Amino acid sequence: MSDPRKELLSQIARLRGSLDPEVVRRLELAKEGKVPVDRQAAEEVVRRFLADRRDGGRLRALLTEKLRRP
Repeated sequence: MSDPRKELLSQIARLRGSLDPEVVRRLELAKEGKVPVDRQAAEEVVRRFLADRRDGGRLRALLTEKLRRP
């Protein structure tokens, strides 16, 4: 009789091997409590937020200045 634990681990390994490596990386980060971020999507959200503001670009200038500081 085969060991069900070894069989299950083998199945998991085969399934994991068939996944996209980027998906596996994101799952590992999530497992550690870290939230993977889609950088392009985040940049687009910030870009839209700043474009919708009616402050004449003051917030954009302030953020740009603060991001350039070490």
